[in-house]
Amino acid sequence: MCDHVEEITFKVEDRIFKAPRHLFERNSEIFATVFTLPEVDKEGCSAENPFVLEGVQSADFEQLVQVLRSIDTAKSPGLPKESWISVLKLSTLWYFIDARNLAIQELGKQTMDSVERILLARRYDVSVWLRRGYAELARRPRGLSVEEAEAIGLMTALKLYQSREAALRSHYAGYESPGLGYMAPSFHRADVDVMFKEEFRLADLASATYV
Repeated sequence: MCDHVEEITFKVEDRIFKAPRHLFERNSEIFATVFTLPEVDKEGCSAENPFVLEGVQSADFEQLVQVLRSIDTAKSPGLPKESWISVLKLSTLWYFIDARNLAIQELGKQTMDSVERILLARRYDVSVWLRRGYAELARRPRGLSVEEAEAIGLMTALKLYQSREAALRSHYAGYESPGLGYMAPSFHRADVDVMFKEEFRLADLASATYV
């Protein structure tokens, strides 16, 4: 692919981007391999013959390029939450490991409710978020809303309720003994590791592919 060209020209949707070739070759094995394929030998050399990326939104790609440049120069890009989600999406798709790790780190600093954390964890293979999201929902004082149950799936919601019920039974064990006063319900011991053992195992395996 235009071995003499230091910048690669991409077309994403209806936009043209130019980016240093080394950002893609060094940071993603997928691009490093694709750039050596004979059938793409002339692609990316110019705006007239760009390397076309199908099924990708230009806004997401713009954020990824910005982060790749920042990693290359060791400068923080200071992006908002939605931009980091864009970076997580494409870095996961194309195995940009450093960019993915940075996106996970930065998103960990952002305000995110439990359901959003679970959905992102499932979509982009972030097992630590999956555990945290389930634990938060299982252990909080109020139960799941209908909307939350629909978002995470009814089977997951049922398992969370079972975890909460087991914690409640444990909490009230011996409650009828003489001399004990009223004890408010507590779910802080809800054990999601047992209920979701297999799902967590598979999530860990998926996450491990990005190490």
